[in-house]
Amino acid sequence: MAGVDTGGGGGGGRRSVDQDINMVPFIDLLLVTISFLLVTAVWSSMARLNANAQVPSNSKQKTDTEQKKQPSVLHVRVSDKDKKFKLEWQTGTKTDDVASIDIEEVGGRYPKLEEEIAKAFKAGQDPVHNLMGDDVRWNAAEAKEHGVEKLNQAIMHVDNAFPFKEVVKVIDAIYSTRRYVCFEAAPACCGKPVGNGNAKSTEGGCERGAEDVPAFNVAFSAN
Repeated sequence: MAGVDTGGGGGGGRRSVDQDINMVPFIDLLLVTISFLLVTAVWSSMARLNANAQVPSNSKQKTDTEQKKQPSVLHVRVSDKDKKFKLEWQTGTKTDDVASIDIEEVGGRYPKLEEEIAKAFKAGQDPVHNLMGDDVRWNAAEAKEHGVEKLNQAIMHVDNAFPFKEVVKVIDAIYSTRRYVCFEAAPACCGKPVGNGNAKSTEGGCERGAEDVPAFNVAFSAN
């Protein structure tokens, strides 16, 4: 218990107005507030979340030559204030603008964003950005590590106030661009699939065609 002197009273036959105030609830409230503050501070540094369940690579550290051949990262910035999508390439520490388009939804999709993502993927398969394109034929050693080693990365940047349902639509727009990948060694897997799911190849011996997968592995970062 703690006492608080409010002054006055106690004279002229009047009753004293000094009161004992229980400080325990105040201390409890303060401790709870501090706890929430600490938890929030920890999570604020973990704002970037991976949008799928890709497993990190356990391979050995890459050499300098391999690092130079790493694909550039495509950044998709959502500016709700300006009603714009802004696309940028990040190659090492260098950043280059790609496109700026209006946020226009048609039938629950963002068709203009889908078109720009497809254009960026096609243009990014040059020696500058080194994006991985269609991979329809691999030897046994390459096929073994293909799923974790040959991923293009796209990072979406949004504000905390951006509605989650709109975040999903943007992720869908990024995933709309596809590529064909073989996760098994040739000749078990080669060529793009046809209607029956087998490879379209004149060489024969292919058990099935390449798989249709997203061109980018998407993560999102909340500001």
